[in-house]
Amino acid sequence: MIRILVERNTAGQVERVMVKGHANFAEHGKDLVCAAVSGITIGMVNAIETMFDVQVHSADDGDGKVDCHLPREVRDPETRGKIHLLLEAMAVSLKNVADEFPKYVTIQERKRK
Repeated sequence: MIRILVERNTAGQVERVMVKGHANFAEHGKDLVCAAVSGITIGMVNAIETMFDVQVHSADDGDGKVDCHLPREVRDPETRGKIHLLLEAMAVSLKNVADEFPKYVTIQERKRK
């Protein structure tokens, strides 16, 4: 199962999206659920890193984990706002997949304190 954690700040903005696990919907290379989650996640990580020249992704340790977060060193409010918006878009897209395939993808949201 793929487990997704969406962390929001006190203002409700997405600060972190962590994706972990494997869907096991179908055999390797034919798993549409895994492909959907991977495409959304890696696509958004690549977009943010390319557009804003920041690293938002912690390296995958081989277990299918992607940890995408808003870096503390991004101080410019406009840039932070744009990254928040893209992280929100990623969270919405991943929630759509979780809603369609609840046996294979779960999503949890929590607020940071």
